[in-house]
Amino acid sequence: MNEDIAKEYIALIPNLFGSFSELNKGSVELSHMQNHVIEFMYMQQRALNLKDISMGLDIAKQQLSNIISDLEAEGYLVKVSDPKDKRAVLVSLTTRGTEIVGEKWAKIYQRFSDNLTKLSEEEKLDLNFALHKVNFLLKKLEE
Repeated sequence: MNEDIAKEYIALIPNLFGSFSELNKGSVELSHMQNHVIEFMYMQQRALNLKDISMGLDIAKQQLSNIISDLEAEGYLVKVSDPKDKRAVLVSLTTRGTEIVGEKWAKIYQRFSDNLTKLSEEEKLDLNFALHKVNFLLKKLEE
């Protein structure tokens, strides 16, 4: 049974990735790495230092510094001195940075909603149940 579950799980990954990649195409004008940084910052909902971002995304600080500088120059992020550590810098999203994330997810949601029109009502119920169940069980595995 474990082998069958593992095979289905592994088969799910490229299906989800391919589906999401298609939904995500052209939804944002940022590079792949810039998008990761913006999304991570958005999810954290607070200012972060470079070390926290570097560790959270598993990106070398040298590479991250260039990405942060570019995002700052484009008005998506702002850097300020950390009041607790004058040597450190805190990075936070600007209004523009927050808006671009919202716009991206609105586009993805709309594309996904459009795709759902391909399914019958019964298939939509099946998909909803299956997604709910997979999410529930995967969270349970993390406990």
